[in-house]
Amino acid sequence: MNDDARPLPTGASGVYLYPAAFEQVVAGLRAGIAAMAADEPFQRLAVPPVISRATLERAGYVASFPQLLGTVHSYPGTPAQWAELAPLAATGGDWHREQRIGDLVLLPAACYPVHASLAGRELAEPVRFAVEASCFRQELTSETGRMRSFRMAELVTAGTEEHCLAWRERWLERVTDWLAGLELKPSVEVADDPFFGRGARLYQAAQRMQQLKFELRVELGEGLVQAVASANIHKEHFGEVFGFTAGGEPGQTACTAFGLERITLALLHAHGPRTGEWPDGLRAQLGLDR
Repeated sequence: MNDDARPLPTGASGVYLYPAAFEQVVAGLRAGIAAMAADEPFQRLAVPPVISRATLERAGYVASFPQLLGTVHSYPGTPAQWAELAPLAATGGDWHREQRIGDLVLLPAACYPVHASLAGRELAEPVRFAVEASCFRQELTSETGRMRSFRMAELVTAGTEEHCLAWRERWLERVTDWLAGLELKPSVEVADDPFFGRGARLYQAAQRMQQLKFELRVELGEGLVQAVASANIHKEHFGEVFGFTAGGEPGQTACTAFGLERITLALLHAHGPRTGEWPDGLRAQLGLDR
């Protein structure tokens, strides 16, 4: 079997094809995440690659990150009206000028549908979810790892402030050790999100001051360091937005996110593009010898 795991270009920036060897590594990462999560009662959910536009508007994503959002448009006209536009599709013309935005947008992060699913609930006990989704963000660079289409695995919890803070700290340490076990030499850094607009600096400063977001960063190329995982506290934001409570107060949430392609690219950089030449212990850890 071909063990060259390097992604193949598609002609679209930030969108790749992944050979079997790459997907074997991704499967090994999934198994590793599941093993770490085995001691907690996570409910597994399959998440679609689209989400209600109204949900993201309500959650504040549209206002904060419009530069990253991908919207879904479609043609609402009749066949007769399309007959006038159809020739433009063959010539590269403006065939899409009548497209209209729909009620769905492309999913930017796997956790948003989970938060929305808690709407109106009183959480007598903390809840935990394990999810994975194909996500989209309109990255404006072709830098390695800056993908527009990518897979995100997330572990999400909701409950009281005390629970979420302790949970995030535990998972930050756990994921750091896991990445180190993959020989990736992670660094842990306080981070902020790419907020957009006039309040961006204020939001970013507040996020860093409160240490709401920690990124685990590793090298993906010579001198190129990127976040491959994160551990986040959202405080009561989603509890207030979606109206769920814990202990009589707005529910708080936390999550740990894993970029499956980015971790795999980091492994390829650290250990070489041919998985058959990786250290035996690493291959066994990822299940590549099965």
